[in-house]
Amino acid sequence: MNIQAVLKNVNPKSKIGTINIYLNFVTEFDRNQIFVKTPIRIEKRYWNNGKIRKSHPNYNEYSQLLASEQGAVLDLVNDLRLQGVPITSDSFKSYRDKKNEGIKDLVTLAKEYIAIRTDATKRLRDKLNNLVTRLEDFSNGKKFYHSQINQKWVNAFSTYLQTPQPNHPNKYLRTGQQPATIHKTFKFLKQVLHFYSKTGVIDDSFKSLNYPKAFTQKQMVFIESEIRKLIEYQPTRDSIKRVKDLALIQLFTGLRYSDAIKINQSNIFNEQLAITAEKTNQNINIPLHPALKNILEKYDYDLSPLKITNQRYNDHLKDLVKLAGIESKAEYIYFENGVKKTCQKHKYELVASHTFRRTFITNAIIKGIPLHVIQSITGHTTLKQLSEYVNIADSIKQQEMNKMNELFRV
Repeated sequence: MNIQAVLKNVNPKSKIGTINIYLNFVTEFDRNQIFVKTPIRIEKRYWNNGKIRKSHPNYNEYSQLLASEQGAVLDLVNDLRLQGVPITSDSFKSYRDKKNEGIKDLVTLAKEYIAIRTDATKRLRDKLNNLVTRLEDFSNGKKFYHSQINQKWVNAFSTYLQTPQPNHPNKYLRTGQQPATIHKTFKFLKQVLHFYSKTGVIDDSFKSLNYPKAFTQKQMVFIESEIRKLIEYQPTRDSIKRVKDLALIQLFTGLRYSDAIKINQSNIFNEQLAITAEKTNQNINIPLHPALKNILEKYDYDLSPLKITNQRYNDHLKDLVKLAGIESKAEYIYFENGVKKTCQKHKYELVASHTFRRTFITNAIIKGIPLHVIQSITGHTTLKQLSEYVNIADSIKQQEMNKMNELFRV
């Protein structure tokens, strides 16, 4: 028997592949080859002839992990030999599944997955950690395993996610999730399960289950007259003044909040704002609107003093919009005990940081700016991603035209 580690499925862009344990059995009758996927993923440049290069930043940790994976494979092979079971790909996989079952619970697997995903962004790691927190709370500290994930479990976990717990000691678990968020929570869960299914740790029975569907909330934007009210409003509180300036920067650029607060002198070049989007890594160049230039000059081209948490920013935005005299309402869809309901809420209740990016894009479409130009400004990777904004813009056009009904009535 020969055993060695090989790097397989290297992504042509990221150059990251998955380490497999390769077993080669030769008997007088036939030859068996077994590839065992491990959870270890590394860049090709750190791999050399079955070994991890010492130049790898986490060489010791990864080498120990690889040695552990190889040792576990050899232990399984020795167990099969002692039992007199012919070693084939099928017998090996079947025995390994039986051994793995019940050894590591789902929360442990999820935590190990997060640790392995060294390539994950902070945003993704936060989402996965939130999933672990929810799973631990749902199971009430008891261990449960992937084999327990059936349709009844999916339905129960979905009900748990949407149910408010106002007295929960963890403030982040007090409010129930809306359908769009529940869909994303299950999406992250399936990401973990899919990973361990591909590496052979668990079976793929979870794929046949029915999970909560995606739900898109009807998005709210400000129309031109409301934008004018925001621009003309003069706050008296310093905190609202700063929030207004940051909101206008988003209105004039279409930037996300996370990108807007990063602006400094180095981002200004040749009368343009040049910035790399944090979420997509896209390079964005935006012509400087005169009003935008005035705000940047006010802060000496350094917006770091405006930085606050996203939650506080959203809270202050609600005050800003209300104080600016915007009293209009928008449709809001919510779910109560799993039942879909619709109501009208004031825009100052619904406003959030992304509203101003959405407002910029929607009004740019209404004004007739070509989509490919808007895309180059907003940093969307595809035109398809702008399609929802086209629908919003069309609905606003219809609302505005409805105001002409009295004039056209015969």
